[in-house]
Amino acid sequence: MMFQLMRALRHLHKHGIFHRDVKPENILLKNDLLKLGDLGSVRGLYSRPPYTEYISTRWYRSPECLLTCGYYSFKMDVWAAGCVFYEILT
Repeated sequence: MMFQLMRALRHLHKHGIFHRDVKPENILLKNDLLKLGDLGSVRGLYSRPPYTEYISTRWYRSPECLLTCGYYSFKMDVWAAGCVFYEILT
């Protein structure tokens, strides 16, 4: 599942957007296929910060999203994926 989630994020980032709301509720599973849903919060990688501060669910927000008043990047998706991975493990 994590491999598919990371590939989905890589696909988004490769095409110049970041999700900003990666959490278990937005991960759709059907048999062995994973899809990343709820693209309502996506933002372009090349758009100018500052971005919205309260974008993702609090438990999945990266430190730069919490501490920099809207100056974050696509790396927050990777942080949220790591939080999802921790939930899977525990």
